[in-house]
Amino acid sequence: MVRTVIILLVLGSFLTGCSHGMRITNLDEFKSTPTVAPRQAIKIGVTSSQINDLNNSKYVSSVVEALQRNSGIERVIFPYHSAQHKDLADAVVDLAVNPHYDGKGSNFFVNFPGFLIFAPAIWGYGYTAELDTEAVITFKSGNSQKLSIPARYEFRQAEIDRTWTELGWFEVGIIPLIGGIVFTSYDEDITNEFIRNVSPSYGSYIAGKTANVIFDGIELKKVSKQEF
Repeated sequence: MVRTVIILLVLGSFLTGCSHGMRITNLDEFKSTPTVAPRQAIKIGVTSSQINDLNNSKYVSSVVEALQRNSGIERVIFPYHSAQHKDLADAVVDLAVNPHYDGKGSNFFVNFPGFLIFAPAIWGYGYTAELDTEAVITFKSGNSQKLSIPARYEFRQAEIDRTWTELGWFEVGIIPLIGGIVFTSYDEDITNEFIRNVSPSYGSYIAGKTANVIFDGIELKKVSKQEF
């Protein structure tokens, strides 16, 4: 009985330490671009067919929040409804985010023979998230412009639902071997944590590129009117 308790305590301590917090490794590639504000603050509307999508709506919200922080934008109307907010916006942005998540093949080696040095807990498993964003900008004049903005994030993380295979230490290593094959795929359980971690960077990055196009379009329109 005592021996069983000791074994359980050892295993519990072992498993508790077998995790690696999420870390996005290439955030520097997606720094928000500085915007040149128009001479007069503007109002924009934001629409999206993904408002009710459990995960994608969070990406859309992060862009909206970043637009709201832009000093050149007086007001962001979200969600924008043409019938209710007609003529209130200088431009309307329709956002759509198409994410694709994947695991890295190198996860196999992290798990096997990496379990021998507790590599999953030290380095974590590698994943990628390709966030392809489309923004259709429609100006008051009726002119529109479509932006396609790709962003490929790389991140590492390890949870107990995968690192438990490090228990291969206690047998011949079959568990880590099989686990290594399985773990080259993406772990669906970490999507919410990834969105939470990436949202400040992603939102600012997409908002910056979108705002620049809006500002340029409005300024060009003003110049054209003056010349006319």
